[in-house]
Amino acid sequence: MPTELEIWNTFWLATLANAAYFVGLAFLLWVSFRAANMAGDSDNLLGKIVVTVFCLIIVFQLNFNAGATEWIGNGIAGVFAAMQAQGVEISQGAQNFIANAPEPGAAFNLIPDALTALFLLCILFMQMFNIWLKK
Repeated sequence: MPTELEIWNTFWLATLANAAYFVGLAFLLWVSFRAANMAGDSDNLLGKIVVTVFCLIIVFQLNFNAGATEWIGNGIAGVFAAMQAQGVEISQGAQNFIANAPEPGAAFNLIPDALTALFLLCILFMQMFNIWLKK
């Protein structure tokens, strides 16, 4: 059985990797908004379709990143809960982590929570309006 410190280290390594992935996605999100603005100013239908697909992929990847963030937290909370069930004494911080995790030990899930879904839909609508609505 790993120690609590090893579990915390695993958590921080996973969140750092996920954060690095998000930084790349944030840049690509900016690129997608720029491309949406340019496609919206053009009459090129093929260009609008390609930019639409690009924007959809970026929003999907943002959703994937959010799902990975939740999965990491749930996985670590699940390990802490398993340690506690086996009689290992864990810190108050680990107990709070278990209490605040949506579903400790849950499998990876691409269905976002309400706030994340609203955020992603706002991004998607802003992009699509820029591409497809007349200015």
